[in-house]
Amino acid sequence: MSPSRLPRINNFPQTVERALDILEAFVDSNEALGITELSRRVKLNKSTTYRIVQALRTRSYINQNHQTNKYCLGYKTVRLASSFLSQNKLREIARTYLEELSRETLQTVQLAILEGDKVVYIDQVEGTDIFQVRLRIGDRGPLHCTAAGKSILAFQPEGEMEKIFAKSKLVPFTNKTITSIKQLKEELRKIRRIGFSFSDQEYDNDLRAIGAPILGIGSKVIGALALVAPYNRIKVKEVPYYGMMVKETGLKISLEMGGRIEREVVERL
Repeated sequence: MSPSRLPRINNFPQTVERALDILEAFVDSNEALGITELSRRVKLNKSTTYRIVQALRTRSYINQNHQTNKYCLGYKTVRLASSFLSQNKLREIARTYLEELSRETLQTVQLAILEGDKVVYIDQVEGTDIFQVRLRIGDRGPLHCTAAGKSILAFQPEGEMEKIFAKSKLVPFTNKTITSIKQLKEELRKIRRIGFSFSDQEYDNDLRAIGAPILGIGSKVIGALALVAPYNRIKVKEVPYYGMMVKETGLKISLEMGGRIEREVVERL
């Protein structure tokens, strides 16, 4: 359906609707478009089309080829598409791997994503051990002391990590919770080096958990998984063994979510 035939929404800001029409004009085009062609497709005069295109260009939703003066979609549209695919596919793709890990370990496996300065749990597979950990989908947790949170935090770009630190308080939940930024950064460097995290009764005195990041397109962290169990079900000496299992599961999900992961990231994980 062309933009001119799309149903109009009452009280929808006209400028926004025109901008969306212009973006949608590129959907069925396999080549760059000039202002004349764009104005014809969206049925606007050239001056109005030009002003909107320039606004979209400054925000990187449209790029201009300065040799031909024609336009094409910009990288921001790719980022939007990537986010949509990640948000809608992660739970579906991860489910099989979460179930497999839970069967192998008999423990609960959780899936989480980043929301602001918290993790949000979006899926869970309960283990078959007599003692189990349960949560409600949608529950939130801190980044600095949960296995999923530390996994997500460790693989954030440095700038994003500092922003999170700036607005987060390292609240102590137990006497093992890390409350020093310096100590936490050392912990995150270790996680980046070995590829998995360990929360040793840091959020709950009764729990131990092992987490690993899930990476998407461009090696961006899009979530994490965590193996969670009563503290007496995961002995400290067993952490490397379970850590490799969790890390491998995270890598499998990452490969499906991202299509490809740069070699250095695979080697680091």
